[in-house]
Amino acid sequence: MSQSIHLDLELPGDLARFKLPAGVSERLTALLDKQDAGQTLTDQERAEAEGLVDLADTLTYLGLKARAA
Repeated sequence: MSQSIHLDLELPGDLARFKLPAGVSERLTALLDKQDAGQTLTDQERAEAEGLVDLADTLTYLGLKARAA
């Protein structure tokens, strides 16, 4: 069963500009391109890609919240 929690955070003013660094974004793109090309990712690559997607999603979400605030 999933749970919901509510957190109140004070966000720095420049949080809306947060994004993955270029090298990290390039690595994620390379992993996703490999997968899209039909190549199997290793377990380590899959875990890395999932973690980077989670991080990118979190940064996007926080940036949207900062812009809305």
